[in-house]
Amino acid sequence: MAAKDYYKILGVQPGASQEELRKAYRRLAKKYHPDRQGGSKAAEEKFKEIADAYSVLGDPEKRSQYDRLRQAGMSGGRFAGFEDMFGQGARGKWQGGEGISFGNLRDLFSSMFGGGRGAGKGAARQRGRDAISSVSIPFGTAAHGGKVRVTVPREKTCPSCSGTGAAPGARVDTCPQCNGTGQVLSGQGAFSVAQPCPTCFGRGRIIQTPCGKCQGTGTVEEPSVIDVKIPAGIEDGKKIRLAGLGQPGAGGGSAGDLLLEVHVQPHSRFDRKGRDIYSKADVDMADAALGTKVDVETLHGAVTVTVPPGTQPGQRLRVPGYGLETSDGRKGDHYLEVQVKVPRNLTEEQKRLLEQLRRAPAAAKQ
Repeated sequence: MAAKDYYKILGVQPGASQEELRKAYRRLAKKYHPDRQGGSKAAEEKFKEIADAYSVLGDPEKRSQYDRLRQAGMSGGRFAGFEDMFGQGARGKWQGGEGISFGNLRDLFSSMFGGGRGAGKGAARQRGRDAISSVSIPFGTAAHGGKVRVTVPREKTCPSCSGTGAAPGARVDTCPQCNGTGQVLSGQGAFSVAQPCPTCFGRGRIIQTPCGKCQGTGTVEEPSVIDVKIPAGIEDGKKIRLAGLGQPGAGGGSAGDLLLEVHVQPHSRFDRKGRDIYSKADVDMADAALGTKVDVETLHGAVTVTVPPGTQPGQRLRVPGYGLETSDGRKGDHYLEVQVKVPRNLTEEQKRLLEQLRRAPAAAKQ
């Protein structure tokens, strides 16, 4: 059996960001939601397919596993071992495979349809999904630390239906198949696992008329503006976890976390490697040979650096303690790379002196 391409199902490229995946999922889920399709079986199957795809790609850890398996096992349009992990495996830990537990799918359905808000008895509290966002910060903020203001997309309880997904005054019936629990058992014996009820899609209730504002999802998008503390010395690509700032939970469950990926803007004069800072300085040929002093700009202000006699082009001079100071108190160094300037237009006197240097004994040139 050929494995399904979850990226194709959601209509995104394999390199799509988590935010792009989320938007694609919400758009398709609203389009094929059975409540909006008059109970169409085709729409119901399509909706399940979309939800299955996002249950994997919407979780960074599961997506990473999927991508590795997809890249390593693809052969003639088939993924070797794929179904065990993301197909049949999604219905529980079958035959020793890791799989995806339906507890995670319950999280998905509950957070989307407000399964815990007004659902029948037995609906479990579910923690909200983690959200992923990114921020670009100046080099100086990364070096010294500080605060940045970030606008992040968040899903909040729909104010029109209070998260029930039903239009005001609409009839809401307890699901006859799961008796309001939102779950049904599948399998036999030790392999019996709970999964979202196929009749009510894990909500525990049947909504006759979905809410017009949230289209029955129970949540609406509402960007939040927050101030984030950036620790000193943070590196490009590092993630900051902000507890409780992710997607809302279901059934009174706690909200997920926000994983904020930090991108550091390049500096016009400085390069960075770990805690150390690197810059360059131009030095005249004569000064490099005879020695001199140069004023160097560092993260901690200007400092005078001694260029010893005989300094070679590209030689690095170390200024200890003038690199980055991280939040744990450790300090890096500043390294100055000497770029020796060779004059292009020489006076006759300069030419004469250089000719004398060239004719000097070899020992004198060393």
